[in-house]
Amino acid sequence: MLNKNTEILLHLSLAEKVGPATVFKILHKLFLDQNPNLLNPDWSDIAKNGINLDLRVIYDYSTFDFVNKFGLSQTCAQQLYDCVSDSQVLEQELILAEKNGIKIVDILSSEYPEILRQIHFPPIVLYVSGAMFDQQAKHFGVVGARMADEYALHAIQNILPTLISNGWVIVSGGASGADTMAHKTTLNSGGKTVVVLGSGLLCPYPETNIDLFKTVVNSGGTVVSPFPLKRQPDKGTFPARNRIISGLSSGCLVVQAAIKSGALITARCALEQGRLVFAVPGRIDDNLSAGCNELLKQGAKLVCHANDILEEFGECLPQGLFKPAVSIDRQMEIGKSSCDQCDDIVLCSLDKSATFDELLIKTGLDFSELQDKLFGFQLEGKVKQNFTGAWEKV
Repeated sequence: MLNKNTEILLHLSLAEKVGPATVFKILHKLFLDQNPNLLNPDWSDIAKNGINLDLRVIYDYSTFDFVNKFGLSQTCAQQLYDCVSDSQVLEQELILAEKNGIKIVDILSSEYPEILRQIHFPPIVLYVSGAMFDQQAKHFGVVGARMADEYALHAIQNILPTLISNGWVIVSGGASGADTMAHKTTLNSGGKTVVVLGSGLLCPYPETNIDLFKTVVNSGGTVVSPFPLKRQPDKGTFPARNRIISGLSSGCLVVQAAIKSGALITARCALEQGRLVFAVPGRIDDNLSAGCNELLKQGAKLVCHANDILEEFGECLPQGLFKPAVSIDRQMEIGKSSCDQCDDIVLCSLDKSATFDELLIKTGLDFSELQDKLFGFQLEGKVKQNFTGAWEKV
């Protein structure tokens, strides 16, 4: 059961062409009217401490009041008045949400993600399917081209498992290509992921990823949208989605992106929000890498392995030692074997034969470093390749 303020904020958000900036203008004026002894509102404090704010007066206002009291345009005021005057609009949305097990959190709720609340004009309400936001968790955004290729997949599979084993939740947009790679790699690594849709939760896009979204929810992750439940995706919804991806994240990695890619919108949003921007370099003749290379020229952090990201957050692992993406039980086995050096990590990962790609994921080492280690061990007679090409201990 939603509280009255949440219902009213939801009602306001359902007005066509009325965005967060307009609603915040209304909230700010009402707060000052009802709390004359306080200065500018701190929405985080209001969410935590429940400072008095009664939004029911919204239903007493006419179109003229919305213009005169809040400085809205005549068109905007009329749209807002028409919406809040229609109780069925709100009732239908509430019924749909309850029927589909969808939770609604508003900007004044303690369940609203605090990191998102800090950006300029965050979404007024969020529709949530799956787990609620963990305020204590570390969130990291991963975006890229819809036409991302094997290079992007290799980069994602090489980087994300180590982030996940360090407790990071991966945020992406649920699109084809790099987004899907990020979500699936996270799930395969036993991590949690957040999908931010550019559509309503009852019109998930792309339809080819509906099963993926269900898997995310069933695995303890979250699918979220700022849009009304039956909102279809359009050219205006995706920039808003990108802004939320970066807003939910402490940093954002662009894996592959053309010069005009939507992933670069996410990167620009991250910069505007004071978040760290990372990029995977690519070939100079590859259109899908042109955007990433441009970001790097502009000062984005170059990423070749997970440690390039971790060190920016004070989680830098010892030189040459990258935490492997393995289970807790496996980490304990490694610990018992005193595998605390780079060489030992490779050998401990060969408790059974493994391909080179499997070793990349297990060890967290980059391509050239793992190649050098295996070559050295082969010369020392410690490892060999079997008839299938997989590596094993001698």
